[in-house]
Amino acid sequence: MKYLNKVVFINSADKSLKFAEVNLDGNVHFIGTQGVGKSTLLRAILFFYNADKQKLGIPREKKTFDEYYFPFQNSYIVYEVQTDVGQFCVLSFKSQGRVAFRFFDSAFDKNYFIDSEGRAFESWDKTREAFGKNTGYTRMIHSYEEYRNILYGNNKGLSSEFRKYALIESKQFQNIPRTITNVFLNTNLSAEFVKETIIKSLNEEEIRIDLTTYSQNHLKDFEPYLNDIKKWTDRNRSGENQVEKQADNVSTSYSALKYLEKKKAELASQLGWALEKVKELKPKVAEQLAVEELKRTKVKSKLSELDSVINKKKEKIQEEIGKYKSKLDEIKTKREEYAALKIESIIERVSKKIPLDLEKRNLNSEKEILTSKFLEIQQRYEALLNQLQNQLKEFENSKQTEKNTAKENLLHFKEELTMQYDLLYEEIRKQHKEELEVANVLVKEKDKAITKNKIKRSEVKNKRFHEKEIEGCKADISNLNSAISKADNVIQQATEKSKNIQRQWLLEETGVNEDTKRKVEKQNELQLKLNSAISAIDEKIENSKDSLYGWLNEQVPDWDKTIGKVIDEDNVLYKSGLNPKKISNGDLSFYGISIDTNEISKEVKTVADLQKEKDDFKNQIKASQQFIANLTRQSNEELEKLRRRFHPKIKEQKEIIDTSKYQSDQNKIKLDEAGVRLTDWKTKAATEQKAELEHIDNAIAKLSKEKTIAEEQVQKVEGGITKLIDAKKKEKEGKIKIEQQKLTDTISKIDLLIQNEKTSIDKKEAEIKGKQKQELDTKGADTKRIEEIDLRLSVIDPELIFIDNNRDTVAIYNNDKRELFDKEVEFKGKKTLFEKQLETELAKHKQQQDKLIQDIGLHNAEIESIGKTLAAFETDLSAFETFTKTDVYQTVETFIAEYTVESKTEFTCSFIIGELNTTDNTITKRYIQLQEAINKFTGNFQENNLFRFRIKFTEREEYFEFAEMLKEFIDENKLSEYKTRVEERFAHIIRRIGIETGDLISKEGEISQVIRDINNDFVARNFVGAIKSMELKTDKSANSIFQLLVEIKTFNDENPFDIGKADLFSSNGQANKNEKAISLLKQLIKEMASTKEKEITLSDSFELLFRIVENDNDTGWVEKLTNVGSDGTDILVKAMINIMLLNVFKERAAKKHKDDFRLHCMMDEIGKLHPTNVKGILKFANDRNILLINSSPTSYNATDYRYTYLLAKDAKNVTSVKRLVRKIQKLESDIPTEAQ
Repeated sequence: MKYLNKVVFINSADKSLKFAEVNLDGNVHFIGTQGVGKSTLLRAILFFYNADKQKLGIPREKKTFDEYYFPFQNSYIVYEVQTDVGQFCVLSFKSQGRVAFRFFDSAFDKNYFIDSEGRAFESWDKTREAFGKNTGYTRMIHSYEEYRNILYGNNKGLSSEFRKYALIESKQFQNIPRTITNVFLNTNLSAEFVKETIIKSLNEEEIRIDLTTYSQNHLKDFEPYLNDIKKWTDRNRSGENQVEKQADNVSTSYSALKYLEKKKAELASQLGWALEKVKELKPKVAEQLAVEELKRTKVKSKLSELDSVINKKKEKIQEEIGKYKSKLDEIKTKREEYAALKIESIIERVSKKIPLDLEKRNLNSEKEILTSKFLEIQQRYEALLNQLQNQLKEFENSKQTEKNTAKENLLHFKEELTMQYDLLYEEIRKQHKEELEVANVLVKEKDKAITKNKIKRSEVKNKRFHEKEIEGCKADISNLNSAISKADNVIQQATEKSKNIQRQWLLEETGVNEDTKRKVEKQNELQLKLNSAISAIDEKIENSKDSLYGWLNEQVPDWDKTIGKVIDEDNVLYKSGLNPKKISNGDLSFYGISIDTNEISKEVKTVADLQKEKDDFKNQIKASQQFIANLTRQSNEELEKLRRRFHPKIKEQKEIIDTSKYQSDQNKIKLDEAGVRLTDWKTKAATEQKAELEHIDNAIAKLSKEKTIAEEQVQKVEGGITKLIDAKKKEKEGKIKIEQQKLTDTISKIDLLIQNEKTSIDKKEAEIKGKQKQELDTKGADTKRIEEIDLRLSVIDPELIFIDNNRDTVAIYNNDKRELFDKEVEFKGKKTLFEKQLETELAKHKQQQDKLIQDIGLHNAEIESIGKTLAAFETDLSAFETFTKTDVYQTVETFIAEYTVESKTEFTCSFIIGELNTTDNTITKRYIQLQEAINKFTGNFQENNLFRFRIKFTEREEYFEFAEMLKEFIDENKLSEYKTRVEERFAHIIRRIGIETGDLISKEGEISQVIRDINNDFVARNFVGAIKSMELKTDKSANSIFQLLVEIKTFNDENPFDIGKADLFSSNGQANKNEKAISLLKQLIKEMASTKEKEITLSDSFELLFRIVENDNDTGWVEKLTNVGSDGTDILVKAMINIMLLNVFKERAAKKHKDDFRLHCMMDEIGKLHPTNVKGILKFANDRNILLINSSPTSYNATDYRYTYLLAKDAKNVTSVKRLVRKIQKLESDIPTEAQ
């Protein structure tokens, strides 16, 4: 049986205990007033069991354990331990300012520490001398953990010399000192107390979740940082992210600023080139203008000559047309006159003259023959008839003379009237000459105006409207296309270059990684081998106690020098179950064979050697791990060097790409704008040209109409003149008709007189012929035939007279027919020919006129264009002169002066100056926009934001640096890095919570088992009749934070691969699960803030409920035992629970040797119990090999304890410890049950 037998104090307890020896081999009761040192003794005993200065219940404001218990160099506390074979002691003393230990193999002897004069030895050397050669001792032990391992027999890693100093042999002893400590320190009987006792007995370090670590570290700024990330990821209904958009605005503004600065320099260089070009071209263009004006003058002269020539030709041709028109008019008039005369009938009658003359001659000849017999009669009557005919002829001739006179009078009248009316016609023409000339002048003016407008139309038609703007747009489009193509080429080259750099980077990076990986794999293989070796050693050490090795250590001295040299370590030495025994022979033979082992050089590996070998392996592993760490560091350094080498190159190319892309994008926008402008200018030019042409055409149409009206006025005037003349002609014709009528009347009267005369003559001739007939009839002549001949001659003679009278008329008609009527077709053809010739000449004239007009228009347009060019040159020079006086000029003067051939441009100086001013203004505006964009962007973040974004700026450079940083942030997608960090962080937090909560929950089984053991222990060995039943059970925790932690753990367990960073095992619902994880963490943050809790302990992970049945009082399941019974009953229950707790862990620690050792349990409240219950609780403890030590002011029943000590202080504050009672045991071997 092993147990703490006594404790001895030498110069201890703040100098108050010079020397005190306290026996502990039974139940002990310390009595004395407050402040005499009862707790001092109890803490010293507790220190023996827990060797933990922090868990002795010493208030912080008091001296430390070292200072209080070991005030001097020769202050000691000696613990004597009883074993089955004797005693050993644990010496505690102060070394280098803190408590250390030594074990020595002997019972306590005062002479080892105090000299003959009663003074404690000053040094260890004297104590060592006092020990002599027969008392063994150990090295100094500084580690409290090593001390506990020795005391409780955790021999792993310990030298075999310490094994004999073990109170028990257990690797799981930790709950024993914890329970003893917790029972001593806790006075509460609530569920929390019991929970704490159970919990603290389970682990040396209490399992707890430090909420402050989460609130002030892990989850500090979690929500703000998470919100910082979400500001980049949350999108509105349109799918836009405002922060991303604002960052793009910053990047765009900054890129625009950089581009504008570059553009400003390029524009300045272009201005220098354009200015020099203006100075060079201006005199040449002025000379070109003079040449063009001279050409226009020549063309105008040709146009004037052309009008003069056409007028002459027109006059001549119109004269010919007029001549043939007169002939045709004459033909018409004469045809009408001849039609009135019935000329055809007259011609027919006149054409019969010859036949009639022949017929007349024939008739006369016949008549002469018929009358030849009657010649005298014939002659006589013919004479009479001739006389009558002559009379008639004379009468007719006189009357014909009258007719001729009347006709001549009419002819003279006509001539005089014609002369009179010709003068009248001329007078009419003179009267209207001015009016006609005015009308003709108006026609000519309109014609000139039309010509002028035609020239203008030609000018407008050939004029290049908005040529400057259109050509400017075309030049812009050409330049922009060229710039875009150039930028695209630059982008392509930079992209390819960047890819090559990245490939090189990747190649070298892969080389570094592969090399590192190979070396790490070698080290991992080495570590794997070393760990396997360590595991093998651990197995040997683990089995050392129950193996042959353990038996040899105990039974065979110096075995390692004999049998150990020939034994198989792996298969025999450390193998358990061999049942080794000593044989009767005293010599150490080996199966009857004696071997001189001195000749064998093998050294047996002891546990210490194995431990050393294990430590060497561990050191090798650490060295390997350090090598890997160094290798990783070197690899990271190499990778960082690669990054520093390649990243600037890639960044440079990216900047080139970004700048070129921005330039290309801007130029594409400008190209579209230029295209639109070109279309607009072309449309505007076409519209304006069309409008001007329509205006001119309208003017020409109007003038043509006015010309037509003027021509109509001319025709009207001419028509008026013609009408007046025609009226006079009618008047003239009227007068002629009157005279003609008079002539006709006169001729009619004369003709009537002639007819009357003829009638009279005819009557007389008839009478004469009648008489002639009678006479001839009488004479026998053929009168009938003669009468027929005479009748016929009477018809022929008037007809011949008619023919003679109209023969001239027919001759005139025939002449007119020959000269006029037969040539009518010819006259018409010639008239038409001349009309066509006039038309051709006019068309030719118009064509030539149009050509000259067009040429004039072209020259005018060219002159206007050249004039505009010269004006533009003047404007450029004037604009540059003005520009040199501006502030902008000062910033670009150098670029203007240092232009190169590459600065060639199609833009004018004025345009470039305007662009420069615009660009400068735009730079100012863009800078303001950049400021606004940056301020707006940074307004989303707090000063201590996740991305360490600066949020306050003063200088221009600060804005630029931020914009550059943000651009790099976006370009390198650093957000993903931060997202990864945050995701990994919250994943780490979730997993950490899962692990820590799991650690808490993992103790549920142990706690439940402890509670079951307590409940079973009570049932098995209850001594108090009043306590019929006592049970404990666990229930779900009511702690809201713990509930959240459990929920987080559950979530973590269910989604081990779906939280935080995505990997191959992540499910598709990762985003939702991440949101769930974030929501849980937010709830945790909120709950921690509201509850103000600092930590979650194992105690918070469950609720402990009691159920006590005392007599007829059943508490039911409650957390606090306040109504079980009296105060003494509550203390009794608490003491029973404490004892059962300690017993449970005691039995667990030494399952094979449960009754081999005793423990002490310090309880201060037992003194409040009824003596019967004191005796019962002592027995309750002693039955479980637990000795009770308690203190109280007075002793009630000293016989219940083995020892009762009275503590008192004298005037010098020196404590005395006096033993009042010592109860002698009946049998030494019996378990001390003083209360029996």
